[in-house]
Amino acid sequence: MKLGRFFFNMSKYETDIYFLTVDPTPRAAKPEKDDKTIGIIHNNLNIATGLTINEFSTYVAQPYGYTWIGALFENNEVNNRNWRGQRIFALDFDKGLLTVDQVFERFGQYQIIPQVWYSTLSDSSLLAKFRVVIFLDEPVIHEPLRQYIADGLLSLFPEADQTCRNAGRFYFGGQESHITNTTPISLQKLKDVISIDIITQDGGRTRKLDPLLQDTRSSTGTGRKGMFIYSNYISNHLEPEQKIKSTTIDGGQVLDMTKAKQKVRILKEFLEGRWLNHNELFGLATNMIYIKGGSLLMNKTMVDHNNAGKTSYTPNNFKILTYLKKVQYPPIPLHSFSPFEEDKELYDIISATKDIHGEIIQLEPITRIELSEAEELLRSKFEEVYQNGEIGKIYLLCLPTAIGKTELILSAKNATIAVPTSILKNEIGARMKVDFIKTPDPVIFESKYLNRKVDYYNKVGLQKKAVAVLYDVINPKNIRLFSVEDIAKAERYLSELDASKYSNTTILTTHTRAMHTPFIHDTLIFDEDPQNEAIDIKQILLSDLQKLDNQNLHAADSELGPIIAYLRNCAPAEIIHTPAFSIDPDLLIDQLSRAQAESNIVEFFVSSYFVRDDRNGDCFHYVIKRELPKDKRVIILSATIPIYIYQKLYGDRLIVVDIKDVKQQGTIIQYTSRSCSRNGLGRYVDEISKKVGERPVITFKSFAHKFQNPVKGIHFGNCSGYDTLKGQDIVVAGTPHRNNVEYLLTAKVLGIEFNTMDTTMSHQMIDYSGFRFKFNCFDNIELRNIQLALIESELIQAVGRARTLRTDAKVEVYSNFPLRMTDRFVY
Repeated sequence: MKLGRFFFNMSKYETDIYFLTVDPTPRAAKPEKDDKTIGIIHNNLNIATGLTINEFSTYVAQPYGYTWIGALFENNEVNNRNWRGQRIFALDFDKGLLTVDQVFERFGQYQIIPQVWYSTLSDSSLLAKFRVVIFLDEPVIHEPLRQYIADGLLSLFPEADQTCRNAGRFYFGGQESHITNTTPISLQKLKDVISIDIITQDGGRTRKLDPLLQDTRSSTGTGRKGMFIYSNYISNHLEPEQKIKSTTIDGGQVLDMTKAKQKVRILKEFLEGRWLNHNELFGLATNMIYIKGGSLLMNKTMVDHNNAGKTSYTPNNFKILTYLKKVQYPPIPLHSFSPFEEDKELYDIISATKDIHGEIIQLEPITRIELSEAEELLRSKFEEVYQNGEIGKIYLLCLPTAIGKTELILSAKNATIAVPTSILKNEIGARMKVDFIKTPDPVIFESKYLNRKVDYYNKVGLQKKAVAVLYDVINPKNIRLFSVEDIAKAERYLSELDASKYSNTTILTTHTRAMHTPFIHDTLIFDEDPQNEAIDIKQILLSDLQKLDNQNLHAADSELGPIIAYLRNCAPAEIIHTPAFSIDPDLLIDQLSRAQAESNIVEFFVSSYFVRDDRNGDCFHYVIKRELPKDKRVIILSATIPIYIYQKLYGDRLIVVDIKDVKQQGTIIQYTSRSCSRNGLGRYVDEISKKVGERPVITFKSFAHKFQNPVKGIHFGNCSGYDTLKGQDIVVAGTPHRNNVEYLLTAKVLGIEFNTMDTTMSHQMIDYSGFRFKFNCFDNIELRNIQLALIESELIQAVGRARTLRTDAKVEVYSNFPLRMTDRFVY
């Protein structure tokens, strides 16, 4: 099998960007060692750029043959001292000791497939010379780890050129290049493979692992032994349902192995003599080391079946156990490495043997009041806070979906009423029972330039800038620049906006405008939760900043350069307080509307915190905290309020009125034996889809096409306010875990302090909202509360679309997160 030449694993990662340093000078021949050209090449290696794997493969081959280093350097000055990080490593084979296929075969023993190989400039028919290049899923940012990986790869391949160790080592381009894989290699997996090989080479001793057994990522510098090996694996590499609470190594859990064999197919097969590949053996070992006698049983099984000729486990295979115990590696979920259908819902051997999968234990009776009682309670509480609420206080009225909260606000006089969208604003406007004024809808001009500019400002939350553009349109000095129709539209919009700003009449507006505009009323009523406006999480792309810098737009070229360099050197997954950058955002506004920038650049400069994405180095997430006005009584009516977050955010200003537990007319049944996270649905969505059939389904946007009848336009993240499913039997499929970055940034603006040690997650037994159940969540209680509150809010929003409070609708929920409104749990 010509694996090295012909295997090409296409993947969703094809567009991922990998940063490196290049000399973009075409070269068709390798310079002689004493040639001055080498010095020139070194001096020209000063361009930091980002390339996809496809682009890299193109530029190292002819007719380009660019010289490159798979790393970034401070100030683009290439030397070992200036090294700052890399995701690309290479091995040179120039002695004819191995063929390309033999190299790939050895990597394949560990289920690793390098991404690119190319024939070097000195390759010939007499002596094959080639270079194998591997791309990692996250950057290496610590020099000891870089050296560890470089040395470890050469230990795995002693036939390779052993001089390729230095951080500043550059590589010439080549003749022909071949792409063999576009999925990056897990950095954690590569560390594991290298470490096991080092232990084997050192006679079973673990002393050479010591440089890695420090938590160099922790801001405090503290952490238990081995944290550097696996802390990033725990926090970032396993999908939400894949992290498991570990216990004591060897001896922590006494287990009935007969029962365990019955429950776990891969364990049964292993014990009976089935040969496991590296990934399967490694995963099983991470489970067995936490079982009393598990390591001894596993070692004995491998020896016995090797002696019987059933298996051929290598010395490296045996040293897996040594490595895992040394670094106290966490258990890997069975479903992520077992090839057997029976194991696809299992987490770890211990819980599979001892626990009832998906069990929900109700800790206290849930007393649900009659709907009529809840309606009267809501009316009285709303009138109380609407008429007599204290200025400066925030009143959270936590309600069941469809209780009729919108009917209350239709009669609210002398108040500002804010709803999530302009569409809902207009729908409610048609039902208002008192005099009111609406803030204007977005205006569409004849001028594409105006539309583009105004749309951009509104999209990124800069409403004042959008209004300033309209004032320019009506300015007599600019009368020749715009059409009569556009001037009239701008005048009408500004007139309506001014009328709403200064009117004592009830104002109907959107959440966004309510957060940005100081309307004159003492009372501000939010229909639905405005939390996403109060804690606004957005993204910025480094490549967008680079676009602006490359265009030499006004002062941006001189001011953006240092900012780009600063961001490029930021470590992934490290939350940073946004510094006061030396830049005037106003200088960027006009250019941004023309630059086709995809991310919100301007607001990044007024954000509170940011973090570099650990999988996409081009992406930075940031958070902006906006205050609810302190000079008003604020009333929030919602079924999905994350109370814990509001309590942390507003403290003594907050008063909670809880009317959530109300008898439903319809039925809610929840199936909890499966997590149904994004990763989980990826394994069994087809099976659930068959069960669901043609019933309407609300799920993740990316999974909608997997169901026969997904609800158009409604998905997790966009469920609020829709009434089109009222009275229908529907299905909600999924547990809407968010990107961990959102939880961490939210925690930061809430004033919660944490470090690397606090961000680990595990599959553990927890108590929440009156239930006890197993769930994958943060070990840190405050981070966990944020996570659970946001998941709960999103699920309730989706379930509420059927309006079971007032209809006979039946909702089936596929999720292991229990809701108080659920009538029956099935597991």
